[in-house]
Amino acid sequence: MRGRHASVALVTWLCVMPLIVVVRAIDLSDARKRRRADDWDGRAETRRFIRGVLAGAAGWAALPLLFFNEFSQLELATLVIVVCAMACGSVTVLAADRRLVIVFLAALLLPSSLMFFVTPGPQHALLSALGLITFVVLSSTSRVSHNATMTAIRLNRKNQALMVDMDRERRSTEHANAELRAAQSSLKETLETLEDRIAKRTADLARLASRDALTGLYNRAALTDRLNAAIAEAERTNVSIAVLFVDLDAFKEVNDLKGHMWGDHVLSEVAHRLLALVPADCVCARWGGDEFVLILSGLDAPGATHQADTVATRLRQSVAEEITFEAETVHVDATIGIALFPEHGRTADDLIRCADMAMYAAKQSGRGRVRAFDPALAAALRERHLLEEALRAAIAQNELRLVFQPIVDATTSHCHALEALVRWEHPTRGTIGPSDFIPLAERSGDIVPIGRWVFEQACIAAASWPGDPAPAVSLNVSVAQIVGGTVLSDVRAALAASGLPTSRIHLEVTETVFAEDHKLIIPTLVALREMGIRISLDDFGTGFSSLSYLRSLPIDTIKIDKSFVDDVQNESGPIIKAIRALADALAIEVIAEGVETTQDAATLISMGVYLLQGYLFAQPIPQDLVEGWLVDAGAHEAAGAASGEFRSKTASRGASGDSG
Repeated sequence: MRGRHASVALVTWLCVMPLIVVVRAIDLSDARKRRRADDWDGRAETRRFIRGVLAGAAGWAALPLLFFNEFSQLELATLVIVVCAMACGSVTVLAADRRLVIVFLAALLLPSSLMFFVTPGPQHALLSALGLITFVVLSSTSRVSHNATMTAIRLNRKNQALMVDMDRERRSTEHANAELRAAQSSLKETLETLEDRIAKRTADLARLASRDALTGLYNRAALTDRLNAAIAEAERTNVSIAVLFVDLDAFKEVNDLKGHMWGDHVLSEVAHRLLALVPADCVCARWGGDEFVLILSGLDAPGATHQADTVATRLRQSVAEEITFEAETVHVDATIGIALFPEHGRTADDLIRCADMAMYAAKQSGRGRVRAFDPALAAALRERHLLEEALRAAIAQNELRLVFQPIVDATTSHCHALEALVRWEHPTRGTIGPSDFIPLAERSGDIVPIGRWVFEQACIAAASWPGDPAPAVSLNVSVAQIVGGTVLSDVRAALAASGLPTSRIHLEVTETVFAEDHKLIIPTLVALREMGIRISLDDFGTGFSSLSYLRSLPIDTIKIDKSFVDDVQNESGPIIKAIRALADALAIEVIAEGVETTQDAATLISMGVYLLQGYLFAQPIPQDLVEGWLVDAGAHEAAGAASGEFRSKTASRGASGDSG
């Protein structure tokens, strides 16, 4: 018979276990509701399920421990049967978590098996063995059940994903079918106007393909087609055609200084002015960049040149009028070349090329001009082109050579410096002077390698010159070299190759530096002076002379141009005196170049100009004869004699107050 306390405990156990089952059932129902939510991940529900399983396992584990001695043999056998059945069921129910299965099996089977094991009696030993064997078998079986269950779960999830995809595809297909039906419905209406739209679009594309996007004028391809058609018509009707090649002057400056929006506005405005002035049947095209080409058709052959020149002059005058944009104004001009059919060409390419040649020749003689093509012009342009091609190979073929012209200090009879001058010994044309090929080199860009060669060769030659002190070497520098940014590196390379000290290098720049951007010029000249190199301003007074520019540029010396020296006895005398006074005020040396007579030299000395250069002292000396000239006593004696004569004249003039 059970004791009173055992009965109470058993009743309590019987109440608690159903309560656990009820709580788990409620939790399972709640989990199923939450599972429908979009953000449900199941982890919290899984933890609650495990706690419920463990609570049930703990309850069944406590039953044999608490009531083993109170149960009869029948009750114990029933207990074994129940827990074994539950254990077998847990292998399947809890198969998804094998560790949970093992814990549950241990809670169900091991406590009662241990109690049977420690209780004497063969029936108890049998029941203990039965429980332990069941635990081992079910634990092993749980692995197979777990694998099968997980495989089934994965397959189920894949099937669910497939179902979702199939449902999505179904909805997508239904939507696509609906759209297709709508498209078919609208297509029926669209077909009625589709041909009209295609025709309009084709016309628009044809127009865009033949027009310049910025100006609306014909483009290059369309111009060629129109010109070919005009030539065919002119041949049939025996009339003339004029091709005008228009190039804008100063457009690059506007585009660089004001920006591309300004540049686009200028091009559009010029195009508008061209269309406003030419006849209605004139073809206007933008050739490219700031170039335009116009075709005047149906001209009378005898007066075609005059008619074309009249139209071109009116066009140039219209382009030259000020252009306003964003409350600012700019001015550009136009240079125009004219070619006539059939006089200057019978094909589109020939006419455009001849008009381009005429424009280029007009630009060479000064901007803002109109010029018609002539055969002599073509020959001159071809000659210049051949000369440019030959110049590019002059250095490699060792055709350039240096000569040096002394600059004499009249107060000491000493050679102050020698200016390096380059000559071109062409194999068939003979000696070509710098005035003929240096402008070509500056336009083509070949001045940069030529200047680099002159720097190196002149510095190497100067390094061997005798004298105490040895004379400096004066090198001419093109503005293109400064703007191109190569001067500093070229000078450093020449110094490294020759070992010449920087104090013996003078660089001469022309007044064209005033026409360039000082933001590029001044820093380069300052850097050269900081290296110890003296800077001379050549041809002073003939070009862009400006007192404000002269004050801002780092200049050590100014060279009075030969045109002033030649007229020093007349009108140029006061100018040279003013230059001398200006130089004194700015602490700048003065050199007079082109001195050819003793009278001119004496006059210059009387004005305080003591550094002289010219044929009076020496013509340009070949490089291999410079050392001999320097050590030749005759050269120094001639300079000294001239200097003595000049000094005596200077003294007499100084007494009368004319010096300086």
